[in-house]
Amino acid sequence: MSARPPGIIAYRAAWTWSGPGDLRAGQWLVVEQGRVRELTDRPPAEARRIDLGDGLLLPGLVNAHTHLELSFLHGLAPEPARDFVGWLEGLVRVRPGHDHLDATEATRRAVRQAREAGTVLAGDITNTFRAQEPAWEEGLHTVSFGEAIGPKRAQPPEPSLAWREGVLQVSAVAAHAPYSVPDWRLQALKRQAGRLPFCIHLAESQAEVEFVAGQGEQGQRLRQFLLDRGMNLDDLVFHGPRPLAHLLALGVVDSRSLLVHGVQLTPGELGQVAAAGASLCVCPRSNLGLTGAIAPLEAALAAGVNLCLGTDSLTSAPDLSLWPEMATLRRLFPDLPPESVLTMATLGGAQALGLAAHFGSLWPGRLAQAVFRALPGGLAREAVFDQALELPEPGQVQALDLRGQA
Repeated sequence: MSARPPGIIAYRAAWTWSGPGDLRAGQWLVVEQGRVRELTDRPPAEARRIDLGDGLLLPGLVNAHTHLELSFLHGLAPEPARDFVGWLEGLVRVRPGHDHLDATEATRRAVRQAREAGTVLAGDITNTFRAQEPAWEEGLHTVSFGEAIGPKRAQPPEPSLAWREGVLQVSAVAAHAPYSVPDWRLQALKRQAGRLPFCIHLAESQAEVEFVAGQGEQGQRLRQFLLDRGMNLDDLVFHGPRPLAHLLALGVVDSRSLLVHGVQLTPGELGQVAAAGASLCVCPRSNLGLTGAIAPLEAALAAGVNLCLGTDSLTSAPDLSLWPEMATLRRLFPDLPPESVLTMATLGGAQALGLAAHFGSLWPGRLAQAVFRALPGGLAREAVFDQALELPEPGQVQALDLRGQA
């Protein structure tokens, strides 16, 4: 629940990053009624001043893709082992038959851990909407994507957006994947999403690509998995040789589309994603565990795709912190600009979720939900981002929660 926002507070850190292209030394972030007023070297005389010391003050993090309600499966789900279909088979075996109260408490713990790691906004895939109450209690803003699967299962409720005592709760629409939702329903779901974001898992595995193409051993395994789950494959008519081509032919990829994973996307396809104005969310540790690969991010950046970052669920990632996700990207893509990685975890996610007017930056008017990352003193400007993306030690990340009122 939200407390009443205080008056004027000014925060200073050795470094403040308000958003892409704006790293400043020794400035004061002035907050009024829970929203950013300005970044200045002279805060108002009436402001209460808080000096955070050596470190980087940055926008609150945005986890653009997770499954909070699956948190109870942590330690029960099979290890990913770079076998996507095998992982799916194991997951559906352990998911049924859980205790509702245990699952709710596991969700609550996951939400709390995400907040403590600096996440302020999450794009949450759900069939139960179980996470909304604990998210509100912990001050985690959410876009809850009701996920449809098959020709009729799990119909999402109508989209909505509401502020609840300073915490934003959005209900939006998701389709599971091109291989699990018929073409006609994909189009109907995209229409239902309206002006809010529409989310879909896309090109996550080689099995998906082969299944859509109608060939390959992994495609055959996915086909058998769907048959075993009762899917009528006659419902699945593909309008292109690859998953993205299928979605483009259906007209469901546009500036309000959030495509998740994209491991198998080619540079040419990333150009098509950029041309459509869609966003791409990668979940580095989950993608590596399930498939051994990550989408070609350098090509995505070069194409102009809006990139964002997610953790996926606790069934395929060890925790819901975005800091290890960023550290993984820096290790695997050393030529990726570190500021671009921070942007993926902040403004990129806010843009993908359609909420950049409130989140993802510390520009005037945005919610003053920030994170302080402690850093060594005396850093040169060119070293700040690299140091910030090192995996933090306990106590080096502080979430600054000043929930604003809409």
